Amino acid sequence: MTDTNSGVMKYVPGFIFCIILGWLALQWDQSIHKWQKDYQESEKILKPYLNEGKPLLPFDEYVAKSEGKYKEKLSAFEHGDIKEKPKKPHLLQKIDYEIIAATKEIPFKFRFGERMIQFQLTYVAVLLLGGMLLRNTIGLPKFILPGTVIARPVIKPGIVLLGGYYLWSNLLKVGIFALLLVLIFIVGTTVLVSIIGRRMKQDDGLMGVMAAGTGICGVSAAVAVAPVVNAKPRDFFYAVGTILLFGTVALFTFPYIGKALGMSEPVFGAWVGTAILNTAQLVAAATWYGHDSLLTANIINIVRVGFIPLVVIYCIWFYVIRQAKTEGRHEKINTWKVVKEKFPLFILGFFAMVTLNEFGVFTEDHRTIFGKQFLQIFFAVGFAGVGLNIAFEDLKKAGGKAFVIGFLAATLKAVLAAIVVILIGTEAFKVK
Repeated sequence: MTDTNSGVMKYVPGFIFCIILGWLALQWDQSIHKWQKDYQESEKILKPYLNEGKPLLPFDEYVAKSEGKYKEKLSAFEHGDIKEKPKKPHLLQKIDYEIIAATKEIPFKFRFGERMIQFQLTYVAVLLLGGMLLRNTIGLPKFILPGTVIARPVIKPGIVLLGGYYLWSNLLKVGIFALLLVLIFIVGTTVLVSIIGRRMKQDDGLMGVMAAGTGICGVSAAVAVAPVVNAKPRDFFYAVGTILLFGTVALFTFPYIGKALGMSEPVFGAWVGTAILNTAQLVAAATWYGHDSLLTANIINIVRVGFIPLVVIYCIWFYVIRQAKTEGRHEKINTWKVVKEKFPLFILGFFAMVTLNEFGVFTEDHRTIFGKQFLQIFFAVGFAGVGLNIAFEDLKKAGGKAFVIGFLAATLKAVLAAIVVILIGTEAFKVK
């Protein structure tokens, strides 16, 4: 009993630390939006468009209307009809208004003179950048580390709750394109890495976990495949190092690449859902870009994570059965047992939430709670764990030819996927 309690207690300090960091980041997110007059004005402009479908006025009409209302109120104040003197309206500059009118989104930005710089300093960025800097500069006490590791999977209950946003109709519509992307790029990457690794005479254990990790979903797939291919601890760390290095680079660059390429939120969600290797990093990048991006990325992720059993079966065939036949051996392995043990249960929870929503269980108020409260809480705690576990020494564990094969395959997949999702377009990936 004492051993069990002490085993559980070692996770408590780090987990509480992640909760505190998540809470602080959410307070930052709310405060910075309130401080930004441009953000408040943008929100006021977009509200009638989003809620009532009213068209956005041309810039000159927007200025004239705002100034006209101000003059009316000022006149009423001067005549004693209202007690409080109206404040002069904060009007957007023309370039900002035109960006909002074109994208129908609020750019998160700070202005220096005439230059607009988009930092996207949301709670996601604060947790990921802050956690990474804290881990690699000041460092974390050893008693904090175990709890930060178990904080990362807290993102998965958030993904389950996200099911309350979907109906089966749009899930299946986007799911068809998701299935095509998974089959072409994700399964294709797995097969490509395993074949190249064999031809370059790399160790089967290392290339097995590398193929699964760069193909399907990062660390989860590598963990699932490792026992099948008899990967050594060193092989596993090399593969995970490669996956984390690529994912970290993608996490901090893809949102800006997406903006530079003019990707809409649904298109960006489809891209990161296909290209970023690790579920936590994928969700972080998509959330960073926008809520619609997260909805699309989550569908792609659910589809590809569902392919973990298929990848396990492929690795059993490629690295065990096929190799055994080549060498004249006969190997027996319980495929069903391996698949059953490795299948991620959170997918079933997500589907259950979609089904409940299909039957009208969730109102708009429920979805507001998911979006504004529980979803953000789960994600904030999980992102804190992700940021605090980006250790530079772990990223250095990627090694040799296997690293080159995995990194180049993941990069090629990302480039080709970007081209394909842009060509397919927003409507195919939009979740309504």
